[in-house]
Amino acid sequence: MRVLALCCFFLVGCGSVAPSERVANRGSCAWRVCITTEDGPAGRDYQITNEEPVPVTVALTFRTVDNLHRPAGGRVERVIPPASGDTIRINRVRSGPMLADLSVAIDLGSSSTQPDDYLYASPFGGPVPRPLIQGFDGDETHMGSMRYAIDIAMPGETPIFAARDGVVLLVQDGFTEGRADPKFLERANLVVIAHSDGTMASYGHLSRGIEVARGDTVAAGELLGWSGRTGFAGRPHLHFHVGLRMLGEPGRTIPIDLDDGEGRPADLSEGARIMPARLGPTRRFF
Repeated sequence: MRVLALCCFFLVGCGSVAPSERVANRGSCAWRVCITTEDGPAGRDYQITNEEPVPVTVALTFRTVDNLHRPAGGRVERVIPPASGDTIRINRVRSGPMLADLSVAIDLGSSSTQPDDYLYASPFGGPVPRPLIQGFDGDETHMGSMRYAIDIAMPGETPIFAARDGVVLLVQDGFTEGRADPKFLERANLVVIAHSDGTMASYGHLSRGIEVARGDTVAAGELLGWSGRTGFAGRPHLHFHVGLRMLGEPGRTIPIDLDDGEGRPADLSEGARIMPARLGPTRRFF
């Protein structure tokens, strides 16, 4: 069995983290997605297991091959459903050793996911509505793949709630600083929640001290943490988006409806005011 060199990069909201690991006797892994190889008479099998609660998109790009049939375009992409596995076989040309120089890219989620028609609850609490400082198609930092993300201004230590039931997919915690400086891009505290339809919601720039852990099941309205200014942030606010893919396109962010407090979709254009969820604590006290 041969261990692969795994190349992954993960970006959530305005912060990033690279949660890759190498696990003994299991091959190369990122998150809970592992790839191992096995050689046989017919060729080489790349065996993929996905233990995450969302589908994953795996791409193998073959730079060079020896004694193996090079895939069309040099690339094979496969979507692996949640809690399942698949095998990509590259056929042998002739008897003898087989060699391949390739890169492996793994992205959580799939562009083919069909999102539910869902009205998301307000993702924050407190006593008053808060303004959107960036809405859909923002022209400051939410361009391109981030065009359907929103930024909601609010004081630090405002409670942040799950906007939909799901499973905690990622927690990044421990950072205490933030400012509008690119060196802070990878230093945002954040939570990512996986939903039953395969979409994922990201809550970013939180204060240190997130209230949930990876693998927790959460209900809409459950406390996730507290707003802050960690990472690439000029002032305290909540970054929120829902996507089909964690990094790739299409579908890194998707348009959604957010409850306006009356059971109707809220205006999500810049300058609109978003109603809070009237649940639990209104501020954090130390």
